[in-house]
Amino acid sequence: MFRPAHVILLLALGCGTNTEVEPQLTIAQGLYGQLTQACKELDCVGAPREGSPVAWFDRSPYVTDGGVKPEPVFESVSGKNGFYEFAIDSNVRGYLAIGELRPTNGVQWFTATAATIPRGLARIDWRAGPGNDGTWTDKQ
Repeated sequence: MFRPAHVILLLALGCGTNTEVEPQLTIAQGLYGQLTQACKELDCVGAPREGSPVAWFDRSPYVTDGGVKPEPVFESVSGKNGFYEFAIDSNVRGYLAIGELRPTNGVQWFTATAATIPRGLARIDWRAGPGNDGTWTDKQ
C-alpha cells in the first residue's frame, strides 16, 4: 500500500533529477553544464545523462570533406547528475559536443553547438530528444 510520502517520492524520482550542478564546480573560468535524457512529461527535467563523452573543439567536430576528424582540445565524460566542466580562457570561440563511444570507431560526436566563453563561467545544458536530437540551452 502506498502512502502519500511514497507517491511524492516516486513522482520526484520518475520525473527527473536535481538541476543544481553548481556545487560540483571546481573551476572559476570556463564552461560547465548538465546533460539530461529526454522526458515526456511537461516541464520536467529528464534523468541525468551520466557517462557520455563531452568535449570542447576549436573547430567543428564533424569530419570534413577531406575525411580529417578534428581532435578535441578538452575531452571528458559527464559525471554525477550529468555534470561536465572545462577550464577555458575567456573570449575563446569553439564548439561544445556530445558523443557516443562506439567500439569500432571510438567516440562519434553527434551534436555540437558553437559558443564563445565569457569572462567567468558559462553554463550550457543539453536535453536529449528523440534519437540523438536534443536542445542546447544557455543558462548563463
